[in-house]
Amino acid sequence: MTQIELRGIEKFFGAVQVIHNLNLAIADNEFIVLLGQSGCGKTTTLRAVAGLETIDKGDILIDGKPVQHLKAADRDIAMVFQSFSLYPHMTVFENVAFPLRATRMSSGEVDKSVREVARVLRITDLLDKRPSALSGGDMQRVAIGRALVRRPKAMLMDEPIGALDAKLREEMRAEIKRLHVKQG
Repeated sequence: MTQIELRGIEKFFGAVQVIHNLNLAIADNEFIVLLGQSGCGKTTTLRAVAGLETIDKGDILIDGKPVQHLKAADRDIAMVFQSFSLYPHMTVFENVAFPLRATRMSSGEVDKSVREVARVLRITDLLDKRPSALSGGDMQRVAIGRALVRRPKAMLMDEPIGALDAKLREEMRAEIKRLHVKQG
């Protein structure tokens, strides 16, 4: 069970305050969307929760424990970026497996985990391809797979469908909803 709570979060970039006393409680298995104008602090908020950005004031709690002083790797939060951030020299299999390579997981376990995520995301037929051979929707599925494969406590997505055309955006909205229901 993973709960995320933000208490009185404030963030400045120089003299500009981008997050103003943000309070937010996200229950376990809850699916939320942050909406707002460009530059209002959505990405900064997600990056702060993931540990990729520091905050100037307030507390970030995961399962009731303050984490704002923990490194990103110690928070067990996965983040998917709009830009996909796939390694171009690696195959889809290698991209999805990448976060598992840093663990003590055996090659057999890595293979099994990657293939299970690929099955769920319907990218099994892409495992031997490189990102340059994929559509935008397929690249997004691979990026989501790389986040899911390590079974994080929570997954954050920063404009996961923003770079896709209208048809693919609709498909990916449905896919993300389906994954949320399936993965819980």
